[in-house]
Amino acid sequence: MHPNPKWKNHPLTLAGHVELVPTSWLYQYRGVDVTPAADLRDGSLVNLDQLWDDIQSNGLYDPLIIRVGRKNRKFRLESGNHRIQVFMKHGIPFTPATVEVQDLCGPQVENVMTDATHNFDFTDDVVAEALEIGHVKPSKVFKSLMNNIEQYE
Repeated sequence: MHPNPKWKNHPLTLAGHVELVPTSWLYQYRGVDVTPAADLRDGSLVNLDQLWDDIQSNGLYDPLIIRVGRKNRKFRLESGNHRIQVFMKHGIPFTPATVEVQDLCGPQVENVMTDATHNFDFTDDVVAEALEIGHVKPSKVFKSLMNNIEQYE
């Protein structure tokens, strides 16, 4: 990976809403029907090998976003479905992520960030009491992450 991770200077990271979660944990919540092409910051479309090359050359700018709908009791990897695939393929053990809580989650919401149709129902792993609108660290929402995150400096 890039020696100077740009995501560490992201406003959500600086606000304390991002942490490193196991890539394998996040990978299970990806959208398997996402388009094959990924978009770069400049809007260009690339394949996954080109995405990996770009991350290695330019760094990772944004943390991945797990969206949680507190009213419809759904969650999903909203932003980062392509990045999680390349991180898994290249053995990156931890991925910077944040949770975005809103009332609804899913492909039908107005501010959808992916064309994938995946959605997951709440399980006992979700701490429903922690769901206030806005961003929060993933370990505040998912019990399985509470003792399974990596600290970064």
